[in-house]
Amino acid sequence: MTVGTYIPPHFRQDDPAVIAEVVATHPFAALVLADKGQMPCVHLPFLRFGEATRPETWRFESHLARANPVAAALADGRELSAILIFTGPDAYVSPRWYVDAHDTSVPTWNYQSVHVRGRARLAGEGFSGWLDRHLHALIDTHQHRIDGAAFNWDHLPPTQIARMQAAIVGIEVHAERVEGIEKLSQNKSASDRHGVIEGLRKRREPECDAMAELMRDREGRAG
Repeated sequence: MTVGTYIPPHFRQDDPAVIAEVVATHPFAALVLADKGQMPCVHLPFLRFGEATRPETWRFESHLARANPVAAALADGRELSAILIFTGPDAYVSPRWYVDAHDTSVPTWNYQSVHVRGRARLAGEGFSGWLDRHLHALIDTHQHRIDGAAFNWDHLPPTQIARMQAAIVGIEVHAERVEGIEKLSQNKSASDRHGVIEGLRKRREPECDAMAELMRDREGRAG
């Protein structure tokens, strides 16, 4: 059995559609391998495949430098246990923002995260066209996110493309357990949560604005 993350019940996010949205919005994840007492790790942008409502079908893929120790750990067809950590907004929460618990609480931190445990392996080795397909899909996804025009590398010399692709290798993670965490002051009263939202907004910082917006969205869904 795959051991999970400690998540208090009121902070657990179990809706696969919401979790898939978090991954799509914040695709840059930390990948950590378990390798004979070592934990090689890397930060990479991932694409998710599989049915959005069935996390057990999810597969994540990316690419990395062949020289990276993570690639070396997975060489020769090895598969290793791994965890992917996707992080959404996070923010410090001052107890002075609370209404009901103003004098009885301590500072804390609100955050959003998705943990994906599974098996990692190199991908595309020996399969002509895998990297082309993967790289185009990754680039197209993020060009679309910024409303940018499509990008291709046809204008680059073939020798340059071949040299760059030879220096990288595909990687994929097959999910075995997916957990969503949203610590958004759910253990506080509605008045306290609204106080936190206003406190975050007054800081006028992008990360705080994102957390305030997330809390406001969840309040709307709950209501």
